[in-house]
Amino acid sequence: MRNALMGSMVLMAASLAAWSAPLDVQQTEIRATIDGRSARLPRLAVPAFSVIGGDAELQGAAKTMGDVLWKDLEFEREFQMISQTTAATIPTASADALPYDLWNQAGADDVLVGVVQRVDAGVQVEIRVMNVERKVSTFGKRYTCSVRSIRLCAHTVADEFHKERFGLDGVARTRLAFTSDRDGERMGGTIEERSIKEIYIADYDGFGQRRVTVRGSLNLAPAWAPDSRAIAYQSHQSGFVDVYVQKLYEVGLTRPAKGTDRSQNFLPKYSPDGTRIAFSNSSDSNWEVYVMNVDGTDRRRLTSHPGTDSSPTWSPNGQQIAFTSDRSGSNQIYVISADGGPVTKMTSEPRKADRPTWALDYIAYSAEVPGGVDIKKVNVGTRQVTELTSGPGSNESPTISPNGRHIAFVTTRWGKEQIAIMDADGRNVRQVTSSGNNRYPSWSNR
Repeated sequence: MRNALMGSMVLMAASLAAWSAPLDVQQTEIRATIDGRSARLPRLAVPAFSVIGGDAELQGAAKTMGDVLWKDLEFEREFQMISQTTAATIPTASADALPYDLWNQAGADDVLVGVVQRVDAGVQVEIRVMNVERKVSTFGKRYTCSVRSIRLCAHTVADEFHKERFGLDGVARTRLAFTSDRDGERMGGTIEERSIKEIYIADYDGFGQRRVTVRGSLNLAPAWAPDSRAIAYQSHQSGFVDVYVQKLYEVGLTRPAKGTDRSQNFLPKYSPDGTRIAFSNSSDSNWEVYVMNVDGTDRRRLTSHPGTDSSPTWSPNGQQIAFTSDRSGSNQIYVISADGGPVTKMTSEPRKADRPTWALDYIAYSAEVPGGVDIKKVNVGTRQVTELTSGPGSNESPTISPNGRHIAFVTTRWGKEQIAIMDADGRNVRQVTSSGNNRYPSWSNR
């Protein structure tokens, strides 16, 4: 069994490594800078990519590239995207021969032109963004990738274009980790009716969902390492709950907290610099928040209260930790220094608050409301609370994108528990998962 498991992990690691291999990116022209922006969003068109000497596979890769790139650029809402239906009415042309009059009539300020062709190393994609009014290139790069990684190539273009145009760190190359029971497996023995839950990962848009753990137990609450090369999670695989760390690109599983049946460990979270893990410990049935180095050394207890302290999450600068505690009578969100000390109460929900997650200037959390759960956020400086969801169904367990502009969460609005994404103001909800029940989303940093 152990050899089979090790083999499975090696194959998974190899697959992931190929899937996220770095692209060979080369700058191919000097960018012209257009100063000033009007009050409205710039209107961008992404017509179908041209294919040089293309076979069916290359044609398919070019279509995928254009479709994914359009959605990535639309996701951050820095552009008003010209519909692909409108773009299809204008003849395909090279960047040097664009029908600018037609694009002007379609309302486009910029046109992203892509050309795809085969090269020895795989697929070469040339991108040029042409300003319709000035008839000049404002962005131009050439990428080399494989057909297999064409979606990653599109995600890379979107992130680099957002960065150069707006100074924005996009999330197109980030991923989500979550827990799912989609495989329908169940534990045997005396708890045969308990469903097995495993850890899965996917692109931020839900594509490429794949299983990471094969433990045959309850595996919950994944948390990405800052370099996205490992995931910490809690598991029942030893007969009690403990924190495990699974490497993604090599065979490697550790149990740094070294729990026992009398000292169980829950809900791990990496520090922003990746050197420490915060977690909850239930020694003697009293839950407290602890911090340790990633190898389990220098374990320190941060909280000390007869109440239950759990669900720690780090501030972006790594200097503070937010957590849930019922020390005031019901679960609320508190903040403590990462070195310990006095606590500060952040919420005063009439019922309960739980599962905090910290962006630069706000903490999002789950709040119990009549009939279910909704997501709110509290401004760290002003303590102003904003409700982000109000049904349908229950909405909980938020996790914030690395740029702070989006929140992934669990919702029952479509029936079963599914992962969805919304903007940080609660708008533009999009479904990410659809198979099985899915919980505990965690957004990677890269």
